[in-house]
Amino acid sequence: MYIDEDKPIPLYQFDKLKSFDNQIKHFITTRNQKHSQSICNYFTIGLNGAIGNDIVLDNRKQIAEQFGISPDSFVFASQVHGNGVFIVRDEDRGKGAFDRSSYLCDVDAMVTNRKGICIVTQAADCVPILFYDPITNAIGAAHAGWKGTVAKIPAKVIRSMVTEFGSNPKDLLVGIGPSIGSCCYEVGDEVVAMVAEAFGSGDGLILNNKKFNKPVFDLWEANRRTLVDVGVKSENIEIAGICTKCNNHLFFSARAGDKGRFGAAIMIK
Repeated sequence: MYIDEDKPIPLYQFDKLKSFDNQIKHFITTRNQKHSQSICNYFTIGLNGAIGNDIVLDNRKQIAEQFGISPDSFVFASQVHGNGVFIVRDEDRGKGAFDRSSYLCDVDAMVTNRKGICIVTQAADCVPILFYDPITNAIGAAHAGWKGTVAKIPAKVIRSMVTEFGSNPKDLLVGIGPSIGSCCYEVGDEVVAMVAEAFGSGDGLILNNKKFNKPVFDLWEANRRTLVDVGVKSENIEIAGICTKCNNHLFFSARAGDKGRFGAAIMIK
């Protein structure tokens, strides 16, 4: 991944997606900002009460300004830990950008081929996933916690892109963003059973970790497998490999007690 630390808001970008800067904009925020008006190390974009909504909206505005877009370009979803995918149209521009009441309801992923609409997924240990089809010029963004991962939300996103935009999975570039890693993601029997059911086995996904009494779940590998199974080329998948709990100085982590949210976003120019 690439990070530009010279800008007021340090933003990460996927190397594979960055090579298409002429066609798309994309970024992943951190919890930090230089000269921030927010609480120190708390540059959140989530309207969830962690800090005042006025500060959050100002944070969103500053991100938009840094990327040369309007704040009403953003679209946010409610993110209910499901696998619902919403097809974003022109009339959906700005939904959730300024208040929670207009969030796209019961949605954890969005796809669109509309220019100038920036779809955003929020995270704090769950996996943000960005999709780009350079052939049909279509994009997607998904929020995959363990429930969304087990429900194979990346596959549902890709099926939506195939149906709506004529995408070929072999053409897609996919970035699996920072989230809690298998180094830290201890899970219980319910998750272990559901992973085995969804993937046919927990081999390589449910692992032992000396730090914990219970096993851990590798969200990155689970989502990578889902992408490959639906036809995405392995070489077109970029995994950030950054654990949010281990790197809690950079990213929000619910397991570390944070209520803030960082965001992963993508937009067609």
